[in-house]
Amino acid sequence: MVDALARLAEEGRFARCIDTADQMISQGGWTPAQLAAIHLISCRCRLQLQDAHGALRSGAAAAALARQEREYDLLGRALLYQGTAHAALAQYDQALRCFYDYFTHMTGYREARQLEGAVWKHLGVTYQRRLEPEKAAYALEEARRWFAARNIAYGAFTSTHDLINVYLYMAETDRSKFHAIRSLLTEQRAVAQRHPAEPYYAGTYLLDLAAWLARSGRPRQAAVAAARSLEVYRGDRTHAFHCHLLLHRCQLAWGDGRRALGHLLAAWSDAVAAGNPELEHLAAESLADVLEREASEIMRELGALQPSSASAPRLPLHGSVRRDLQ
Repeated sequence: MVDALARLAEEGRFARCIDTADQMISQGGWTPAQLAAIHLISCRCRLQLQDAHGALRSGAAAAALARQEREYDLLGRALLYQGTAHAALAQYDQALRCFYDYFTHMTGYREARQLEGAVWKHLGVTYQRRLEPEKAAYALEEARRWFAARNIAYGAFTSTHDLINVYLYMAETDRSKFHAIRSLLTEQRAVAQRHPAEPYYAGTYLLDLAAWLARSGRPRQAAVAAARSLEVYRGDRTHAFHCHLLLHRCQLAWGDGRRALGHLLAAWSDAVAAGNPELEHLAAESLADVLEREASEIMRELGALQPSSASAPRLPLHGSVRRDLQ
């Protein structure tokens, strides 16, 4: 029965899996190790459905039973899931404790050793959200090394993406990070070229390239890369959100507030469709900023009694970034 429950999770039938797990728990008759596994599967599914509070409850039950039975493989996975849930709720101290606790039980792991790269990655992202970029960069470099040593392309690529975001933040005070980002982008491009049938790689590379170009003062080239990324991600509302948000910033850099507002409204729509409160919050903050600027501009125009006749330049929406890394 536990194997059947795991298959539901693997098939992506998360709500059905949670309901089945609840029924199994209420029926009883399970060994402590089996019960820990059931709670753990339920925890994973709740994370997939963005039910962080429910995931914490299931994860805590799984961890307690796993500790009691010295089932370290179950414990290692439970600690990773618990940390992920805490981070989703912005409970960063608790998340870090879970991730570091994972490492304290390394000698007892067999299968859970394969989670080490993921733990390093989540550790880095948590430090990033705590605005501790040096610690974030260290953890993400460890994640990159771990995945690369095992030829796990996806893990290495996503860790590189997170590291680029950290370096972009650090570049505000240390411009040498722009050179480090350029090297990471070269690696990303090589991976994308090796996997032409998987749009995630090309789309993420183009979006990271656009962010690097925008931050280094090249909004026109950044807009081209972001628009190409948007074409790749058409239908993926979460990634489209980030594309529109970056295009919004490029338009602001050109002084075209109305076009910026159009992209921002598209980003808002994508965030709502994706059902992601964090993205909705980012869109709302940016929308408030744009509306405030637009209102101030309108008031200035009314005060001067002479509307501006200057036309803003239009963004190119197609074409290639031929000199993206030259």
